[in-house]
Amino acid sequence: MDESKTISLMVTEDLANLRADVGLTKAGVFTTRSQIKKIFTDKKVFVNGKYVKPSQLLELGDEVVVHVPAPDRMELLPYDFPLDVVFEDSDLIVVNKPAGLVVHPAHGHYADTLINALISHQKTLSPGSEEFRPGLVHRIDKDTSGLLVLAKNEDTHSSLAKQFVRKTVHRIYHAIVFGTPKEPTGTIKSYISRSTADRKKFMSSDEPLGKHAITHYEVIKSGPAMSLIQLKLETGRTHQIRVHMSLIGHPIAGDETYGGKKRASNLANQSLKKKILEMPRFALHAKELGFVHPGSHERIYFTSDWPEDLKDLMELAKLI
Repeated sequence: MDESKTISLMVTEDLANLRADVGLTKAGVFTTRSQIKKIFTDKKVFVNGKYVKPSQLLELGDEVVVHVPAPDRMELLPYDFPLDVVFEDSDLIVVNKPAGLVVHPAHGHYADTLINALISHQKTLSPGSEEFRPGLVHRIDKDTSGLLVLAKNEDTHSSLAKQFVRKTVHRIYHAIVFGTPKEPTGTIKSYISRSTADRKKFMSSDEPLGKHAITHYEVIKSGPAMSLIQLKLETGRTHQIRVHMSLIGHPIAGDETYGGKKRASNLANQSLKKKILEMPRFALHAKELGFVHPGSHERIYFTSDWPEDLKDLMELAKLI
């Protein structure tokens, strides 16, 4: 789909006597230096019907037309989004990601991700090993909230990546699930692979299909219909917690993909049922994160309270 557009404006007093590149940036037409350079180089800026250079001074009443091409899908554009920074120093940054925010650019989300927001806030991130995912050492689902650490330089990135590979990183998740597991603690093991029926889903198998996944759980509190569960990952497979909780018959509330909304239809508590069916996210939160700081070599820990947007759910489920 062609997403190019034409922007027309008239020079007002606040833009008059400014260079064309400066004035149009002030007007919000341009967002990055690379975009300014490309559009002027491609002769896409016209003042009173004539192509102009970046240095052209704008005059009051000038009619400006800018032909903005479709954005380069592989360009990291800034995204003006408020960040909840838990910790930051010269080596790394720990953020508390809200549900609904995609972590990195991908199909359908090219410029409205956590990475784009970090760029907008002028955070320096390491190049990393994956293109267009600077600083990214691990990730969580769009509709999962909670803690993420990102690296600011290559040495830090390498150190953190090794800790994740060696499974020495402390990661604890909390989830609100349907029902209560028979055992208060347990370990779920299976092989997880992409579903052959739906490429957006993952499936679990006892057979060696896909990647081996191990999840440890502990029931924190049980209510009449739901439970608050603590989960610890021994492996970090895509959708692992969601797949495993569904596998043992206790899907996460609000998780439509793995049965977390279908189960709500059977709830006797109408307020709780309505709450879950209207939830724009699922009730999974990356609560604790700990690792050895690559610079100080000290083990540091961070915690994140349960999000405010789900406090009502916990009250309705009698979990607080």
